[in-house]
Amino acid sequence: MNTIYAAIDVGSNTLKLKIIEYSESGINILDDIAKDVGIGDDVFAKGNIEHETVKEMIEIMTKFRDIMDSYKVDMYRAFATGAMRTAENNLNVIEIVMMRSGIKIEIIEDTMEKFLTYKSMRDNMVDYRNIRDSSILVELNSGSCDVSIYIRNKLVFNEEFTLGTLVLKNIMQDIEDRSVNYPKVIAELIESRTGHMWRHIEKRKIRNFLMLGGETTMLRDSLFGGRETIKRLDFENVHRKVISDHLRFRKEIEGYGMDWYEFVSCILVYHVFLKLVDTSSMTFPQINLRDGMIAEMVEKDYSLGRYKVFNNDVISLARSASARYKSCSRHCREVEKNGIKIMNELKKHFTFDERDELLMRLAAILHEIGKFTRAKNYLAASFHKIRNLSIMGTNYHEMMLVAYMCRMLTDRHLSRASIERLSRFDQNRILKLSSILSIADALDKSKKQKIRIEKILITDDKLRIIVSKTMDATLEEWNLENRTKEFINTFGLVPELIEAEYDE
Repeated sequence: MNTIYAAIDVGSNTLKLKIIEYSESGINILDDIAKDVGIGDDVFAKGNIEHETVKEMIEIMTKFRDIMDSYKVDMYRAFATGAMRTAENNLNVIEIVMMRSGIKIEIIEDTMEKFLTYKSMRDNMVDYRNIRDSSILVELNSGSCDVSIYIRNKLVFNEEFTLGTLVLKNIMQDIEDRSVNYPKVIAELIESRTGHMWRHIEKRKIRNFLMLGGETTMLRDSLFGGRETIKRLDFENVHRKVISDHLRFRKEIEGYGMDWYEFVSCILVYHVFLKLVDTSSMTFPQINLRDGMIAEMVEKDYSLGRYKVFNNDVISLARSASARYKSCSRHCREVEKNGIKIMNELKKHFTFDERDELLMRLAAILHEIGKFTRAKNYLAASFHKIRNLSIMGTNYHEMMLVAYMCRMLTDRHLSRASIERLSRFDQNRILKLSSILSIADALDKSKKQKIRIEKILITDDKLRIIVSKTMDATLEEWNLENRTKEFINTFGLVPELIEAEYDE
């Protein structure tokens, strides 16, 4: 059976619609449309989306709706990114657009936007495995820049800084009145804001440099003949002109129809990171949010495993954060493994949200990150650190739930009072997942991996955990007894540790 999907990207400068048909033979693109609209210009200059811009949005979105109707689209998603996230009147605009065009727009958090964009590599880049083996991705948008590093098929670093093309443009126009060498001044600003990242990049032997962002298509087509891969030397020559000959070079760039200040922003940002790696070429990858949105819809409807390695990037980033804060990696992996085994048995009898296993795994990986502070109550320190972590592929609300799960490991009374402000649904999720996490953690209290879970069975009112032991586990058994009350109250099951019997 064929399914038709549509994805709408409400960007800072452009509204984009992509419609595809999915079948067993693959993806067939039916339509791909882009319409310019100055949302970002309004927001970064005035804070709001102006009435005339809203009218343009309604007109474009109404046309998009008619096009989707003509293709008989089965499912669509419309995500708003940078400028809409920032606009003070964003919720009002979304309501007006919905009322007038019938299209529901969702504001997507930056971490989820990047996750979906990178996920589209699977369908758009033949050599995506090579890219994931050793690459730096620098994505420059209107309000911010995102830097990611892939090593050995894992996403090991991801960080954002708030200098985008429109932000830098405004700064540049101000500095231009003070110095004729304003490109050099802007380069110094970028370096000062990114210096803390450099050691994470320089210590790795990175083979691929990828440039992403709203301006890259025009940059590629105007200066590099539309080539997807260019020589490093060609880019260095463009950078040299920006720095040393920008008065004459500006006329050439504006002749291509590019905004000079946004062009300079791109060249300067990419060059700051290019200096940190030893690559002979640079790539403009053909990946985007719309294809990531479509991949997510297709994956959910057809239960595909083709995006598994990209979904695991969330876990990879969490492990990198855990290691950065000096957590005990063997203990965290043991708690994660135990938690998965317990949850898999509980899933046969209880209902969980589709994201619950991911959140429980994140809590297992991150629950010790407060230890680096040497605070007396490191779990409280972990709570505050986790709540403010930005992990690609999760949103702020999910990280808050993870933080509460970790806090409830030893502080359930205080945590119960603090989660009362949350919805009953979220409270129930936290109680269920933290109860699992608590049992999983108790089974490795000594952090020596003494106990191995062989099997878990639910019989009557018991959660029978059948284990083998490598040494005396009195500490684990005692700790488990002290952790059972909340688990019993939550699931109505009494955890029971049973040593496996082996035939001689």
